[in-house]
Amino acid sequence: MDQVSRERRDQGLAAWIRSCEYALTVGGPRRSGLWGPRRRQGGVAVVTDSSCSLPPALLNAARPPVTSVPIPVMIGDQIYAGETGASAGGGEGAELERDLALAVAQGAPVRTSRPSPGRLLQAFRAAEAAGCEGIVAVHLSSKLSGTVDAARLAAEAVGVPVRVVDSQLTGAALGDAVLDAAAVAGRGGSIDAVADAAERCARGASAFFVVPNLEQLRRGGRINALASLVGGLLWVKPLLGLEDGEVQLVERPRTMPRAMERLMARVEEAASAMDDPRLVVHGFGNLPEALELADRVSGLSARPVPVVDLPPSLAAHLGLGALAVCLTPSPR
Repeated sequence: MDQVSRERRDQGLAAWIRSCEYALTVGGPRRSGLWGPRRRQGGVAVVTDSSCSLPPALLNAARPPVTSVPIPVMIGDQIYAGETGASAGGGEGAELERDLALAVAQGAPVRTSRPSPGRLLQAFRAAEAAGCEGIVAVHLSSKLSGTVDAARLAAEAVGVPVRVVDSQLTGAALGDAVLDAAAVAGRGGSIDAVADAAERCARGASAFFVVPNLEQLRRGGRINALASLVGGLLWVKPLLGLEDGEVQLVERPRTMPRAMERLMARVEEAASAMDDPRLVVHGFGNLPEALELADRVSGLSARPVPVVDLPPSLAAHLGLGALAVCLTPSPR
Protein backbone atom coordinates (compact mmCIF):
# COMPACT_ATOMS: atom_id res chain seq x y z
CA MET A 1 0.00 0.00 0.00
CA ASP A 2 1.73 3.21 -1.16
CA GLN A 3 1.69 6.45 0.79
CA VAL A 4 -0.32 8.35 -1.83
CA SER A 5 -3.10 5.75 -1.75
CA ARG A 6 -3.20 5.81 2.04
CA GLU A 7 -3.45 9.59 2.06
CA ARG A 8 -6.27 9.56 -0.51
CA ARG A 9 -8.15 6.95 1.51
CA ASP A 10 -7.69 8.87 4.75
CA GLN A 11 -8.89 12.13 3.19
CA GLY A 12 -11.98 10.40 1.84
CA LEU A 13 -12.69 8.79 5.19
CA ALA A 14 -12.34 12.13 6.98
CA ALA A 15 -14.82 13.81 4.61
CA TRP A 16 -17.28 10.93 5.01
CA ILE A 17 -17.01 10.97 8.80
CA ARG A 18 -17.64 14.73 8.90
CA SER A 19 -20.72 14.30 6.71
CA CYS A 20 -22.08 11.52 8.91
CA GLU A 21 -21.32 13.41 12.12
CA TYR A 22 -23.30 16.38 10.83
CA ALA A 23 -26.32 14.15 10.15
CA LEU A 24 -26.00 12.62 13.62
CA THR A 25 -25.89 15.94 15.42
CA VAL A 26 -27.50 18.95 13.73
CA GLY A 27 -28.05 18.21 10.07
CA GLY A 28 -30.32 15.19 10.01
CA PRO A 29 -33.77 15.21 8.46
CA ARG A 30 -36.85 15.94 10.52
CA ARG A 31 -40.31 14.53 10.09
CA SER A 32 -43.37 15.36 12.11
CA GLY A 33 -43.85 12.75 14.80
CA LEU A 34 -40.47 11.15 14.15
CA TRP A 35 -37.98 13.69 15.39
CA GLY A 36 -38.35 15.55 18.65
CA PRO A 37 -36.13 18.04 20.44
CA ARG A 38 -32.56 17.12 21.23
CA ARG A 39 -32.56 13.86 23.16
CA ARG A 40 -33.47 14.13 26.82
CA GLN A 41 -31.69 12.19 29.53
CA GLY A 42 -32.50 8.51 29.12
CA GLY A 43 -33.84 7.82 25.67
CA VAL A 44 -33.02 4.90 23.41
CA ALA A 45 -29.63 3.23 23.05
CA VAL A 46 -28.47 1.67 19.77
CA VAL A 47 -26.37 -1.50 19.75
CA THR A 48 -24.85 -3.16 16.69
CA ASP A 49 -22.02 -5.51 15.75
CA SER A 50 -18.63 -4.93 14.18
CA SER A 51 -19.70 -6.08 10.70
CA CYS A 52 -21.28 -2.61 10.32
CA SER A 53 -17.92 -1.10 9.25
CA LEU A 54 -18.40 2.05 11.33
CA PRO A 55 -15.21 3.59 12.74
CA PRO A 56 -15.05 4.49 16.43
CA ALA A 57 -15.32 8.20 15.61
CA LEU A 58 -18.84 7.69 14.26
CA LEU A 59 -19.91 5.26 16.96
CA ASN A 60 -18.90 7.83 19.56
CA ALA A 61 -20.45 10.80 17.73
CA ALA A 62 -23.96 9.49 18.36
CA ARG A 63 -25.84 10.53 21.50
CA PRO A 64 -25.86 8.21 23.30
CA PRO A 65 -22.83 6.55 21.66
CA VAL A 66 -23.53 3.43 19.64
CA THR A 67 -22.16 0.22 21.15
CA SER A 68 -20.56 -2.18 18.65
CA VAL A 69 -20.13 -5.76 19.84
CA PRO A 70 -17.19 -7.57 18.21
CA ILE A 71 -17.79 -10.58 15.98
CA PRO A 72 -15.17 -13.23 16.77
CA VAL A 73 -12.87 -14.33 13.95
CA MET A 74 -10.95 -17.60 14.25
CA ILE A 75 -7.69 -18.09 12.34
CA GLY A 76 -6.56 -21.63 12.95
CA ASP A 77 -6.74 -22.07 16.72
CA GLN A 78 -6.42 -18.35 17.46
CA ILE A 79 -9.60 -16.44 18.37
CA TYR A 80 -9.68 -12.69 17.75
CA ALA A 81 -12.41 -10.82 19.57
CA GLY A 82 -11.06 -7.28 19.22
CA GLU A 83 -12.67 -6.23 15.94
CA THR A 84 -14.41 -2.91 16.51
CA GLY A 85 -15.34 -1.85 13.01
CA ALA A 86 -13.58 -0.09 10.16
CA SER A 87 -10.36 1.74 10.93
CA ALA A 88 -9.99 0.12 14.32
CA GLY A 89 -6.64 1.79 14.48
CA GLY A 90 -4.49 -0.47 16.60
CA GLY A 91 -4.26 -3.23 19.16
CA GLU A 92 -5.95 -6.51 18.39
CA GLY A 93 -7.98 -4.95 15.56
CA ALA A 94 -4.83 -4.12 13.59
CA GLU A 95 -3.32 -7.50 14.44
CA LEU A 96 -6.45 -9.25 13.18
CA GLU A 97 -6.40 -7.41 9.85
CA ARG A 98 -2.74 -8.29 9.31
CA ASP A 99 -3.07 -11.93 10.32
CA LEU A 100 -6.29 -12.37 8.36
CA ALA A 101 -4.74 -11.17 5.10
CA LEU A 102 -1.82 -13.55 5.58
CA ALA A 103 -4.08 -16.49 6.46
CA VAL A 104 -6.36 -15.97 3.46
CA ALA A 105 -3.37 -15.64 1.12
CA GLN A 106 -1.96 -18.92 2.46
CA GLY A 107 -5.28 -20.76 2.39
CA ALA A 108 -5.27 -21.25 6.15
CA PRO A 109 -8.61 -22.06 7.82
CA VAL A 110 -10.57 -18.93 8.76
CA ARG A 111 -13.96 -18.94 10.45
CA THR A 112 -16.31 -16.46 12.06
CA SER A 113 -18.75 -16.88 14.90
CA ARG A 114 -21.57 -14.94 16.48
CA PRO A 115 -21.02 -12.88 19.62
CA SER A 116 -22.19 -14.82 22.65
CA PRO A 117 -25.54 -13.91 24.21
CA GLY A 118 -23.54 -13.04 27.32
CA ARG A 119 -21.44 -10.49 25.44
CA LEU A 120 -24.56 -8.86 24.01
CA LEU A 121 -26.18 -8.95 27.45
CA GLN A 122 -23.24 -6.95 28.81
CA ALA A 123 -23.90 -4.26 26.20
CA PHE A 124 -27.63 -4.21 26.95
CA ARG A 125 -27.11 -4.02 30.71
CA ALA A 126 -24.60 -1.20 30.30
CA ALA A 127 -27.22 0.79 28.38
CA GLU A 128 -29.82 0.01 31.03
CA ALA A 129 -27.44 1.06 33.81
CA ALA A 130 -26.77 4.34 31.98
CA GLY A 131 -30.46 5.19 32.26
CA CYS A 132 -31.63 4.35 28.75
CA GLU A 133 -35.34 3.60 28.57
CA GLY A 134 -35.09 1.23 25.63
CA ILE A 135 -32.59 -0.47 23.32
CA VAL A 136 -32.60 -1.04 19.57
CA ALA A 137 -30.14 -3.73 18.45
CA VAL A 138 -29.43 -3.55 14.70
CA HIS A 139 -27.45 -6.53 13.44
CA LEU A 140 -26.20 -8.25 10.33
CA SER A 141 -28.41 -10.66 8.45
CA SER A 142 -29.65 -13.67 10.38
CA LYS A 143 -28.91 -15.72 7.24
CA LEU A 144 -25.21 -14.89 7.54
CA SER A 145 -24.74 -15.14 11.31
CA GLY A 146 -26.45 -16.17 14.53
CA THR A 147 -26.00 -12.69 15.99
CA VAL A 148 -29.71 -11.81 15.76
CA ASP A 149 -30.64 -14.98 17.66
CA ALA A 150 -28.02 -14.20 20.32
CA ALA A 151 -29.39 -10.66 20.68
CA ARG A 152 -32.93 -11.97 21.13
CA LEU A 153 -31.75 -14.32 23.87
CA ALA A 154 -29.91 -11.50 25.63
CA ALA A 155 -32.93 -9.22 25.35
CA GLU A 156 -34.93 -11.54 27.59
CA ALA A 157 -32.61 -10.83 30.53
CA VAL A 158 -32.80 -7.03 30.75
CA GLY A 159 -35.41 -4.85 32.38
CA VAL A 160 -36.00 -2.36 29.56
CA PRO A 161 -37.67 -2.97 26.18
CA VAL A 162 -35.37 -4.23 23.43
CA ARG A 163 -36.17 -4.20 19.71
CA VAL A 164 -33.90 -6.51 17.68
CA VAL A 165 -33.69 -5.55 14.00
CA ASP A 166 -32.57 -8.21 11.52
CA SER A 167 -31.18 -5.86 8.88
CA GLN A 168 -30.66 -8.59 6.25
CA LEU A 169 -27.45 -6.65 5.51
CA THR A 170 -23.79 -6.46 6.40
CA GLY A 171 -20.92 -4.05 5.85
CA ALA A 172 -21.51 -0.35 5.26
CA ALA A 173 -25.15 -0.92 4.28
CA LEU A 174 -25.73 -2.15 7.83
CA GLY A 175 -23.67 0.81 9.04
CA ASP A 176 -26.01 3.30 7.39
CA ALA A 177 -29.03 1.61 8.99
CA VAL A 178 -27.29 1.95 12.36
CA LEU A 179 -26.51 5.63 11.73
CA ASP A 180 -30.12 6.35 10.77
CA ALA A 181 -31.33 4.67 13.96
CA ALA A 182 -28.78 6.57 16.05
CA ALA A 183 -29.81 9.90 14.51
CA VAL A 184 -33.46 9.33 15.44
CA ALA A 185 -32.45 8.21 18.94
CA GLY A 186 -30.33 11.34 19.33
CA ARG A 187 -33.35 13.55 18.73
CA GLY A 188 -35.60 11.86 21.23
CA GLY A 189 -37.30 9.28 19.02
CA SER A 190 -39.24 6.44 20.61
CA ILE A 191 -37.96 2.89 20.51
CA ASP A 192 -40.35 2.14 17.65
CA ALA A 193 -39.25 5.22 15.70
CA VAL A 194 -35.59 4.29 16.14
CA ALA A 195 -36.18 0.72 14.98
CA ASP A 196 -38.33 1.92 12.08
CA ALA A 197 -35.50 4.18 10.88
CA ALA A 198 -33.13 1.21 10.69
CA GLU A 199 -35.70 -0.98 8.98
CA ARG A 200 -36.58 1.70 6.43
CA CYS A 201 -32.92 2.06 5.46
CA ALA A 202 -32.47 -1.70 5.27
CA ARG A 203 -35.48 -2.18 3.00
CA GLY A 204 -34.03 0.19 0.40
CA ALA A 205 -30.40 -0.95 0.57
CA SER A 206 -28.34 -2.80 -2.03
CA ALA A 207 -24.87 -4.33 -1.91
CA PHE A 208 -22.78 -5.82 -4.72
CA PHE A 209 -19.46 -7.64 -4.55
CA VAL A 210 -16.81 -8.72 -7.05
CA VAL A 211 -14.47 -11.46 -5.87
CA PRO A 212 -11.52 -13.02 -7.72
CA ASN A 213 -13.08 -16.45 -7.16
CA LEU A 214 -15.63 -18.19 -4.96
CA GLU A 215 -13.20 -20.41 -3.06
CA GLN A 216 -13.11 -18.38 0.15
CA LEU A 217 -16.91 -18.14 0.23
CA ARG A 218 -17.15 -21.88 -0.30
CA ARG A 219 -14.74 -22.55 2.56
CA GLY A 220 -16.84 -20.38 4.85
CA GLY A 221 -20.11 -22.00 3.76
CA ARG A 222 -21.52 -18.71 2.47
CA ILE A 223 -22.26 -19.99 -1.05
CA ASN A 224 -23.01 -23.50 -2.22
CA ALA A 225 -20.31 -25.84 -3.46
CA LEU A 226 -21.81 -26.13 -6.96
CA ALA A 227 -21.52 -22.39 -7.56
CA SER A 228 -17.92 -22.54 -6.37
CA LEU A 229 -17.19 -25.43 -8.74
CA VAL A 230 -18.66 -23.54 -11.69
CA GLY A 231 -16.61 -20.48 -10.81
CA GLY A 232 -13.42 -22.52 -10.72
CA LEU A 233 -14.06 -24.35 -13.99
CA LEU A 234 -14.95 -21.28 -16.02
CA TRP A 235 -12.37 -18.97 -14.47
CA VAL A 236 -15.10 -16.44 -13.86
CA LYS A 237 -14.85 -13.32 -11.70
CA PRO A 238 -18.14 -13.67 -9.83
CA LEU A 239 -20.48 -10.74 -9.29
CA LEU A 240 -22.40 -11.30 -6.07
CA GLY A 241 -25.24 -9.48 -4.39
CA LEU A 242 -27.09 -9.47 -1.09
CA GLU A 243 -30.60 -10.72 -1.81
CA ASP A 244 -33.05 -11.45 0.99
CA GLY A 245 -30.18 -11.42 3.45
CA GLU A 246 -28.05 -13.99 1.61
CA VAL A 247 -25.00 -13.77 -0.64
CA GLN A 248 -26.22 -14.76 -4.09
CA LEU A 249 -24.37 -15.32 -7.35
CA VAL A 250 -25.74 -12.58 -9.63
CA GLU A 251 -23.60 -12.86 -12.78
CA ARG A 252 -20.55 -14.80 -13.98
CA PRO A 253 -18.29 -12.45 -15.97
CA ARG A 254 -15.20 -14.15 -17.44
CA THR A 255 -12.71 -11.34 -16.78
CA MET A 256 -12.16 -8.72 -14.11
CA PRO A 257 -12.70 -5.78 -16.52
CA ARG A 258 -16.04 -7.30 -17.53
CA ALA A 259 -16.91 -7.93 -13.88
CA MET A 260 -16.24 -4.27 -13.09
CA GLU A 261 -18.44 -3.19 -16.01
CA ARG A 262 -21.29 -5.32 -14.74
CA LEU A 263 -20.73 -4.11 -11.18
CA MET A 264 -20.99 -0.51 -12.39
CA ALA A 265 -24.18 -1.29 -14.30
CA ARG A 266 -25.78 -2.84 -11.22
CA VAL A 267 -24.68 0.03 -8.99
CA GLU A 268 -25.95 2.66 -11.44
CA GLU A 269 -29.31 0.89 -11.67
CA ALA A 270 -29.64 0.69 -7.89
CA ALA A 271 -28.58 4.31 -7.38
CA SER A 272 -31.06 5.58 -9.98
CA ALA A 273 -33.90 4.11 -7.92
CA MET A 274 -32.89 6.06 -4.79
CA ASP A 275 -33.32 9.69 -3.83
CA ASP A 276 -29.93 11.03 -2.71
CA PRO A 277 -28.18 7.63 -2.46
CA ARG A 278 -25.32 7.04 -0.05
CA LEU A 279 -22.45 4.90 -1.33
CA VAL A 280 -19.48 3.25 0.37
CA VAL A 281 -16.78 1.20 -1.36
CA HIS A 282 -15.15 -1.74 0.40
CA GLY A 283 -11.89 -3.50 -0.44
CA PHE A 284 -9.56 -6.07 1.06
CA GLY A 285 -5.86 -5.92 0.21
CA ASN A 286 -6.45 -3.87 -2.95
CA LEU A 287 -6.55 -0.20 -1.98
CA PRO A 288 -5.60 1.27 -5.41
CA GLU A 289 -8.40 -0.69 -7.10
CA ALA A 290 -10.88 0.31 -4.39
CA LEU A 291 -9.95 3.99 -4.79
CA GLU A 292 -10.41 3.71 -8.55
CA LEU A 293 -13.85 2.18 -8.03
CA ALA A 294 -14.78 4.97 -5.60
CA ASP A 295 -13.82 7.52 -8.25
CA ARG A 296 -16.02 5.76 -10.81
CA VAL A 297 -19.11 5.71 -8.60
CA SER A 298 -18.64 9.12 -6.98
CA GLY A 299 -20.82 10.82 -9.58
CA LEU A 300 -23.81 8.80 -8.41
CA SER A 301 -24.00 10.55 -5.04
CA ALA A 302 -23.86 14.12 -3.81
CA ARG A 303 -22.14 12.84 -0.67
CA PRO A 304 -18.54 11.74 -0.11
CA VAL A 305 -17.88 8.16 -1.26
CA PRO A 306 -15.25 6.68 1.07
CA VAL A 307 -13.15 3.57 0.75
CA VAL A 308 -13.61 1.54 3.93
CA ASP A 309 -11.74 -1.69 4.58
CA LEU A 310 -13.98 -4.72 4.62
CA PRO A 311 -14.64 -5.62 8.25
CA PRO A 312 -12.65 -8.76 9.07
CA SER A 313 -15.83 -10.75 9.68
CA LEU A 314 -16.79 -10.11 6.03
CA ALA A 315 -13.29 -10.15 4.54
CA ALA A 316 -12.80 -13.63 5.98
CA HIS A 317 -15.49 -14.91 3.60
CA LEU A 318 -14.96 -12.76 0.50
CA GLY A 319 -11.19 -13.18 0.32
CA LEU A 320 -8.27 -11.03 -0.82
CA GLY A 321 -8.97 -8.79 -3.77
CA ALA A 322 -12.68 -8.46 -3.06
CA LEU A 323 -14.41 -5.21 -3.95
CA ALA A 324 -17.86 -4.11 -2.86
CA VAL A 325 -20.24 -1.20 -3.21
CA CYS A 326 -22.97 -0.63 -0.62
CA LEU A 327 -25.86 1.72 -1.41
CA THR A 328 -28.58 3.02 0.88
CA PRO A 329 -31.26 5.68 0.45
CA SER A 330 -30.85 8.81 2.52
CA PRO A 331 -33.39 9.10 5.35
CA ARG A 332 -36.46 11.12 4.51
